[in-house]
Amino acid sequence: MKKKHRKMSDPKRFRFISILLLSVLVACSHREDRTDVFLIPYSQAEPSGTGFLDLPVWDVISPVSVFHAPWDGLEDSTVFQCFATDSLFCFRFDVLDGTLALKEDFGDEMDVAPEDRVEVFFAPAGELSTYVGAEMDPAGRVLDYECTYYREFNYPWNFKTLHFDCRIVPGGYSVAGCVSREELMGYDVDMDGGFRMGVFRADFRPDGSVNWYSLKETDDRKADFHQPSVFFDARICREGFFREKGIVLSVQDLGTMDWPSVALANGINTIGTHMKPAEVMEFIGSDAGKAFMDKCGELGIDVEHQLHAMAELLPRELFREDSTMFRMDGSGRRVADFNCCPHSDKALDIIAAKAAEFAAALPATNHRYYFWLDDNSPVCECPECKDLSASDQALIIENRMLEAIRKVDPKAMLAHLAYQSTIEPPTKVKPAEGIFLEFAPIERQWDRPLADLEAPGRKGRMSHREVLRHLEDNLKVFPAETAMVLEYWLDVSLASDWKKPAVNLPWHPEVFASDLATYAGYGIRNVTSFAVYMDSAYFSAFPEQQCLSDYGTMLSVYR
Repeated sequence: MKKKHRKMSDPKRFRFISILLLSVLVACSHREDRTDVFLIPYSQAEPSGTGFLDLPVWDVISPVSVFHAPWDGLEDSTVFQCFATDSLFCFRFDVLDGTLALKEDFGDEMDVAPEDRVEVFFAPAGELSTYVGAEMDPAGRVLDYECTYYREFNYPWNFKTLHFDCRIVPGGYSVAGCVSREELMGYDVDMDGGFRMGVFRADFRPDGSVNWYSLKETDDRKADFHQPSVFFDARICREGFFREKGIVLSVQDLGTMDWPSVALANGINTIGTHMKPAEVMEFIGSDAGKAFMDKCGELGIDVEHQLHAMAELLPRELFREDSTMFRMDGSGRRVADFNCCPHSDKALDIIAAKAAEFAAALPATNHRYYFWLDDNSPVCECPECKDLSASDQALIIENRMLEAIRKVDPKAMLAHLAYQSTIEPPTKVKPAEGIFLEFAPIERQWDRPLADLEAPGRKGRMSHREVLRHLEDNLKVFPAETAMVLEYWLDVSLASDWKKPAVNLPWHPEVFASDLATYAGYGIRNVTSFAVYMDSAYFSAFPEQQCLSDYGTMLSVYR
């Protein structure tokens, strides 16, 4: 990768307010108290887009926002962020600076020395010996070198893969870029095994006076960035906050392209098949389905099955045999249109046996199963059921299903879907151990974050304030630790009003970033999104899908 220096202006955002509000999270997000190691978030997806400063991932990486100058009795609100992929170390600085000092008659890289700049050094673990560093000014110029302790500089040396963008704005500047891990490994900088790093800022003023700031606080009596006390231990941490980083696709989507490879490239670790049990079983039994399952196993991608199942769990033709298995409507008639009567032991026995049959045919590699009631449809109003909400009736059925499924998969867990008619929590029935919440807020809107409580929701039917109230109420019944969010951020079918040809997905990365913080704030660590209609025809029509990289990367690096 060639060096690329670019000056940028008129930013979309200069993010100091949100960054300073987040700074309280830094100590627990980046440090291991026991060993005091700086932990670098990891992303399986490589960054893509127009420039490093505009990567949406910066909106979810907890920043470090206190730099120290003990020799001057000062602290500084410069912000540093970083993450790593398999091939790159990526970094960002956001600097408040009202006295920008830049050399106008710039001649060569040594002219960076009297300028405002940010600096990052890389050294092998252990005793400080030979290390490499880059000092980058706000105009896109760099002084880079190899150095051997103490202060034996090799200035003709240059990074081969350093790439960075810069942006000057009123009151400050930003610098963001990357360097290849392969190049750093050539200097024994092992990011997985551990290395040492120095992060600094030089604040010059037009009169030539300067303050020197270090990310690591020291007891030194004078500023010197080329000695061991200002370097700190660092390594990559591959374990993020979110465990499941999933997508849900129809079997039609899965049959048209190599989704396991797409998932792997974008940091997605779980694929949910959709929509009905019979069609999913047909796909899994086909050559294409077997190849899909084999590829997921080879790449370490979990497979689960998110299914509209009730019509197949209790076949409608059984109504002629025993109508009491089916729901009673408001007029007192038994009808075979939707769902069942949860007070019919015969119906529950049939449903449970069928659920176990489906679980055996469609085992979930993560032991999480999804057999949903009929989609937003009426439930039973018989005398025994009329005082039970849709959520209570669903939970009666789910408890019985889980008992049967665990005879097939002893580790099985089963979802309680909180969605439309079941979005309010059950109040009269308690979940069995192993029932987990699946929260699917289809009535929200996706161009405004959930944290925007005044957003009226999709078609004005449920405000974000109401959505979050329902989530909070459900989490009083179901544990957050096992809860799953089933979202629609990537759902092309919803964006297309469930009609083809599909439209290009409206993607709002800033909304997604905010939503992740909202869900994480409730302790929810499992997230998936519908991505239905993302098939080969969709990618042919809209080949640039930044949303997938953003989705996997932000889920991966969130701490």
